[in-house]
Amino acid sequence: MLPAVPLMISLGVAVSMPAARRSRRPNGLWMALAAGYLALWAATACGSSGGGVDPTASPPAPAGPVDLRVAPISTDIAVGRNRIAFGLIDRENGAVREAEVRVSTFFLTEEGPEGPYQTVEAVYRKWPVGQAGIYTVEVGFDRPGRWGLGVEAADAGGRPGAGSVSLDVRVTSAAPAIGSPAPRSMSKTAADVDALDRLTTDANPDPDLYEMSIAEAIDSGRPSLVVFATPAYCTTSTCGPQLRIVKRLKEAHPSGVNFIHVEVWDNPREIEGDFSRGRLSPTLAEWGLVTEPWTFILDRGGNVHARFEGFVTAEELGPALESALR
Repeated sequence: MLPAVPLMISLGVAVSMPAARRSRRPNGLWMALAAGYLALWAATACGSSGGGVDPTASPPAPAGPVDLRVAPISTDIAVGRNRIAFGLIDRENGAVREAEVRVSTFFLTEEGPEGPYQTVEAVYRKWPVGQAGIYTVEVGFDRPGRWGLGVEAADAGGRPGAGSVSLDVRVTSAAPAIGSPAPRSMSKTAADVDALDRLTTDANPDPDLYEMSIAEAIDSGRPSLVVFATPAYCTTSTCGPQLRIVKRLKEAHPSGVNFIHVEVWDNPREIEGDFSRGRLSPTLAEWGLVTEPWTFILDRGGNVHARFEGFVTAEELGPALESALR
């Protein structure tokens, strides 16, 4: 059971969502998203065992709750239901993994926090590479403005932990919202190029992911999974693992579902590591995406059934896809 730990709500650094735009390199919000991931990687490394540490030594006596840093991964947050992904970092011992975590939501005003409005359990999601992972939680916001997440961990560094972060909640999301019609994008297909390396930076591309455009998938009357990712140039190093999960799901659903990969870069062969040569795919702007990866599941009518910003595990993606098939 989680102990009673006082929630420490503060007006911390908020994450804002500027309007989607085209640029020749990842913009500031891409960097903000990457910073959350990189903080977890650094925390994992710092939390690993090193020389000169006696593993048999007795730990110091508990000195109160551990001060946790909450590293948000989600950036496109709006009124309504939201999947919020975040990492937890013990400032002394590194990333907090597989802890029992509870999240409460507060509306932040000049007079102080109002709430909590919701208190829910978070789920730990292990990354497919490295030792770190993130937590996800489903919460709702009933108005736009600045909201706080109060996070309690039952066991962080051997004792309870607490932390908080503030988020900017918009009236509407930049990316297509759940229940809204997906943009009928004429995304590039294999028929538009002479080789797949003009469509993707995936070193081992699956031709099936480039057979149809998003518009064609919507017209098919079948559910669709659309993933926006750049395996070779991902700012968070999660696009390659994300695409591998999508490929495995495709193998498990040989018929009845459309699977589409949209490369972030419109001219992947020309970049060669120099982003000044790159052009972002116009499909990203059509979908309002300024971070990556993103994964969407569309129902048979072409409406957004589920959406995931950042890396999403097979344990989340699989049931969402099965739900769209019912």
